[in-house]
Amino acid sequence: MVFKSAIDTWYYVMIAVTAIILAVALVGLLKSGAIAGMVIVLLAAVLSLGLPIWLMLTTNYTVRTDVLDVRSGPFRWRIPRSEIYSIQPSRSLLSAPALSLNRLEIQYGQSKTILVSPADPEAFREAIGV
Repeated sequence: MVFKSAIDTWYYVMIAVTAIILAVALVGLLKSGAIAGMVIVLLAAVLSLGLPIWLMLTTNYTVRTDVLDVRSGPFRWRIPRSEIYSIQPSRSLLSAPALSLNRLEIQYGQSKTILVSPADPEAFREAIGV
């Protein structure tokens, strides 16, 4: 069963503001004819917009019979379900494969944790069975 990440409004705002800033910079550079500056702004656009959009499109949590697969852009975690012993609500600001601050903290293994933000947290918890 695949669960998409919830996405908070702040995430969309961050992408939009970044795009606007880069567009304004690019227009200014186009008017001045600064080719080197345009190349730098385009590279900045790929880096500063590419990763957040990639994360937005790919962050999900797949509950399988024996494992929980967490995917977020280029990042992957494979957590054996037998090692998951606690799932608790969290509002942690720590970096995580979660695009919402309405998160679940999953504790597994020996003192390991991961934060996720499934769009349907109750169905996610039921699917995990903890």
